[in-house]
Amino acid sequence: MTPDIFIKRQCKARTVNREEVIQSLWSGYGEVARYSLTGNESLSLVIAKHCSLPLEVNHPRGWHSNHGHQRKIRSYEIEQSWYLNWAPRCHISARIALCYGNFYDERTGQRLTLLEDLDAAGYSDRYNGNNSDYLISCINWLAAFHAGFIYQNPPLNWPHDLWTKGTYWHLDTRQDEWSVMAEGELKSAASELAKCLDNARFKTIVHGDAKVANFCFSPLNNQVAAVDFQYVGGGVGVQDVAYLLGSALSESELTENIDYLLEHYFSELGRELMAQGESQAFAQGVVEEWQYLFPIAWADFHRFIMGWSPTHPKNTPFSQKITEQALTQLRRS
Repeated sequence: MTPDIFIKRQCKARTVNREEVIQSLWSGYGEVARYSLTGNESLSLVIAKHCSLPLEVNHPRGWHSNHGHQRKIRSYEIEQSWYLNWAPRCHISARIALCYGNFYDERTGQRLTLLEDLDAAGYSDRYNGNNSDYLISCINWLAAFHAGFIYQNPPLNWPHDLWTKGTYWHLDTRQDEWSVMAEGELKSAASELAKCLDNARFKTIVHGDAKVANFCFSPLNNQVAAVDFQYVGGGVGVQDVAYLLGSALSESELTENIDYLLEHYFSELGRELMAQGESQAFAQGVVEEWQYLFPIAWADFHRFIMGWSPTHPKNTPFSQKITEQALTQLRRS
C-alpha cells in the first residue's frame, strides 16, 4: 500500500499530497515526509514515517552487518508498538506526537507510521545551541517521562513489546563495535558497566535516542515535544540525560554547567515522582541510585564511541574524565 492511499483511508481525506521530505531514515531505510490533506475538517497536515527495506545498505561510517540490519528492522517494529500500546500512558508534561495509525506489510516488510505534524501544532522551533531555556525544557521533559514509567525491581521481560534494554548503543547489540576497541580498562570493564545499569533497583522507560535534535520546541512558551522512539525501552533515566547533554553542549559548556544541569534534572525528577503519589523516601531512593549511575551511563556510551568511531568529536577530555570516574567507582565496588 502506498503512503497516500493509507493516509487517505486512515484520515478519511478526500485528497492527499506529499509536500516535502523532512529527512531520510538512517542508512537508506526510508523517509519521513509531510503530507497535506483535504476533506478532513480537523486535520490538514500529517507526518508519515515510511520504512521500506533498502536493496543496498549504505552506512555513513561503514558499519553494516546482518545483526545491524535486524536491529534496525526491529527498531521500526518497536516504535509502532510504542505508539500503539505505551504512548497513551505518557505523562501530560512529556508531550509527544499523536499517532493516527500504523501499517505493516508482512510480505515486503514495509512499515508506515502516521503522526501529528508537531510544527503545525506549534512546536516549530529547533535547538540551535544558543537557547539554554530549550535545554532546560528537554531536561524537564525527561524528568516527567521517566517519573511516569518508574518501576521498582521490574520483571525480566519488562517493558512488554519494547526493547528490554533501551538505547541504541547498549553492549548486547554492539558486540562488533566492542570487539574492535583498543585493549584497555574500558574495554575490559564494558560488561561490568552494563551490568550496573541492568541491575539497577529503579528502572523506567528511556527514550533511547534523546539527542537534542529529536525535540521540537514551541517558541511561545519553551514547551517541548519529543520524536523518534525507535530505541525506547527499559533503562535508567540518566542514560537519556547523559546522551542529551552530550548532544547539546560543547566540552567547555559541559564542564561549566554539568553540576547545575544534573541538579536540575534530579530536583525535577523528585518533584514529579512525589506529584504522582510516590513517597519522599521512594523519590530519594531513585535520585540517589541514579546519581551514582550517571558516570556509569556516560562511560557506557563512551565505550560505544570508542568502538564505533574513536576519532569522533564526542571523544573529548571531558568524556574521558567522566569515564575515568565511572571506572574508579567500579574499582571501589
